Amino acid sequence: MAMADIKLSYFDARGRAEISRLILAYAGVRYTDQRLTGEQFGSVKAKLPWGQLPTIKYNGTMIAQSNTIARLLANEYGLAGRSNLEAAQADEIVDAVADLIAIRYAAMFEPNEAAKSEKTRAFLQETLPKGLERLEKLLEERGGQFTVGNRLSWADLHIFGLLEREAKNNPELLATCPRLANLIERIATLPNIANWLESRPDTVL
Repeated sequence: MAMADIKLSYFDARGRAEISRLILAYAGVRYTDQRLTGEQFGSVKAKLPWGQLPTIKYNGTMIAQSNTIARLLANEYGLAGRSNLEAAQADEIVDAVADLIAIRYAAMFEPNEAAKSEKTRAFLQETLPKGLERLEKLLEERGGQFTVGNRLSWADLHIFGLLEREAKNNPELLATCPRLANLIERIATLPNIANWLESRPDTVL
């Protein structure tokens, strides 16, 4: 397969770029996965559209903002829904997952240790379980297999990106969410996704 004219730039971490990497992996796209050090980022920060990562250079055009990048790729590779309504349903889930991720990051990067401990506890014991309960209910209402249109979408991959590591760290996390657990298992065994999970760099974040 020829290399696509795509360069995705982020740090050597999963973070806010992993949803785009999952979409590209699922689509079987060969691309440049640029991973910058903190020093390298500092040297190019002023030149970036919004002074932050990730960015993508797509067919010669630079695009920033993580969900915008992922939405572009989802549209390009058939994962954004088959109608405006399905696209909105996918966006709704992506936004809800993004809210959970933002709360998790706020806990992870809290400088005060006591506050960090409390934020982490609240996220793992309150915020995340409530969010998963809502996603489980939505998944059940929409047929139990996928969250949008009864087929895989970037919304499902976004949920996978959120839960893959959390579920490994906490095996009981999805004990009361059997449909979500099954969705995560099925996505992990998709050939292109499985290859990506096996070959991607092993990073802390």
